[in-house]
Amino acid sequence: MICPFCRTENRPGAVKCAACGSWMTEGPPVREWVRPRSGRMIAGVCRGLADRFGLPVAALRIAFLLSLFLWGGGFVVYIACWIGMPNAPLPLPTTVAPPQPAPHGNGGTGA
Repeated sequence: MICPFCRTENRPGAVKCAACGSWMTEGPPVREWVRPRSGRMIAGVCRGLADRFGLPVAALRIAFLLSLFLWGGGFVVYIACWIGMPNAPLPLPTTVAPPQPAPHGNGGTGA
């Protein structure tokens, strides 16, 4: 797949150019505002915001802690995000093959 901006060859199915970093699709993929079910510390707000905006989760956690201790507004924002952001949907169950019955006989001894 050739990048329309810098004309470099990329792997098939790539959505971002490896050379210039531009999007090779209509736009960046849409990310939802959800709180993930794994990687949470308290309610998953910082992890959800980090996933949504592509930021490091540690930086957001530190920012919330600093805003909590400096002016207290971080607590209100965190609670509002906790209420407003839904949980991520549960993963679809995978189908498991039914167990195979044990072979009948004497265990292969031939007697």
